[in-house]
Amino acid sequence: MLIFDIDTTTSTFSYSVINGRAEVIGWEGEPETLTIPDEINGVPVTAIRDNAFYKCSSLKQIFLPDTLLHMGHHCFYDCTSLEYAELPDSLVDIGMGCFSGCSAMTHISLPDSISIIPDSCFRDCTLLEAVSIPQNVTSIEKFAFSGCSSMTGVSLSGRLLNIGDYAFFDCKELKSIYLPKSVTELGRESLGYSDASEGHNVIGGFSIYGTPGSPAEDYAEKNSIEFRKGDESVQAFAAAEEVHTPVEVPDYFWKFGLLFFVLAVLSTALHDFRRRRKRP
Repeated sequence: MLIFDIDTTTSTFSYSVINGRAEVIGWEGEPETLTIPDEINGVPVTAIRDNAFYKCSSLKQIFLPDTLLHMGHHCFYDCTSLEYAELPDSLVDIGMGCFSGCSAMTHISLPDSISIIPDSCFRDCTLLEAVSIPQNVTSIEKFAFSGCSSMTGVSLSGRLLNIGDYAFFDCKELKSIYLPKSVTELGRESLGYSDASEGHNVIGGFSIYGTPGSPAEDYAEKNSIEFRKGDESVQAFAAAEEVHTPVEVPDYFWKFGLLFFVLAVLSTALHDFRRRRKRP
């Protein structure tokens, strides 16, 4: 194993080379912007080690390479100035607590290549407003988004199977969520609960949309949460509006739009015709 340091105008970090692959292992100084290249001296960068940027409080931006496969546990833990992260499509897995405590983070872009949102991954990201869970994600583990107190919108994967204990605990601004039929397991206080002086309480006005007779309805009933029948296309449209992601618009939207367009054209033509007839 060889260990090197790299210092550019935007990045100061250490890396090691093992079996022809580079892994980022740590940082030096007080970097504000981190740019990890695809290659270092001809060697592809494939991993960020466990705790690599643990409590790097100066870090505001990160740019990750398309060669990245693994992000170790707590690798950006408590980076309290980090505002945004876009994870590459090459990524295979994210470690537990990876972005936990990133209290300045307002947006996260997750790739379709991952299948699990691990334990405490975005815990206490208090400014994170919305999240869209990629379609290949099957599990959101315990405490994954716990303490994301500014979150107002969540769009869940249509292949999601389980949501772990306290996964969305204390997301006080999240007033509703649509659970796809694929979800079969919901952990303890995974949705709709917040911390209060008298203990854990159901968030006022919180509701769950889903399929009648599903585990979603069972969870709502057991926890005295309002349950509403939700049509998948309508709920996907509403969720996408909150998290600002594109969706497939139902056919009837286009049909009504076309009808209004035709009526508008006819109305304009009729108006012009009448105006011409009135001319001397």
